[in-house]
Amino acid sequence: MSSRAIAQSLLLITLVAASAASPAIARGDLLSDKDSCVLAVGPELIYFAGYQPGDAPPRKFCEDVPRLGETIFVFDYAAPELREMKAGFRILRQTDERDEPSDREAATAASLAPQIYPKGTFSFTHVFTQPGDFVGVVTIDGSAGEHWTARFPFSVAKRRFELSPYYLIGAAGLLALFLFASGKFETNRRRR
Repeated sequence: MSSRAIAQSLLLITLVAASAASPAIARGDLLSDKDSCVLAVGPELIYFAGYQPGDAPPRKFCEDVPRLGETIFVFDYAAPELREMKAGFRILRQTDERDEPSDREAATAASLAPQIYPKGTFSFTHVFTQPGDFVGVVTIDGSAGEHWTARFPFSVAKRRFELSPYYLIGAAGLLALFLFASGKFETNRRRR
């Protein structure tokens, strides 16, 4: 095998490995912290997890709700100061419209009115009946006029390939590159 063929094979392996790796990019104000999901709300952090009752074994998720049905969102404050502030949560259907208050009301799938949670934790349960793209919005309001908002997009009951058709395009490109490279190798081998 020539050094050029080896280089082409290594390039192909690198491209396949890079395309198969799952992106570690956080979406919206959602950050990933090892096994925890963290929302950046203003200067503070809130730990976040989603659960679906009936999953065996139970598993938490940060971004994408695996299936339709009852879903529990749990929020836990990292900073004690947040226990004296009002927190609210809203689930919006994702639209291309501007963030006007009337649009927000029309796009609201569910909401939890702002209130103070002195124990530093709160949860919200919603039953998703249709798959789609949504945005979770957490608001924090303080007595000194603070108003912080964190937004994180998520999908419900969508398979990964539906979320990113670019994987299919990338796989087709890699297949074409492989066929091109292997065809060149065969041509070079026949000439000798």
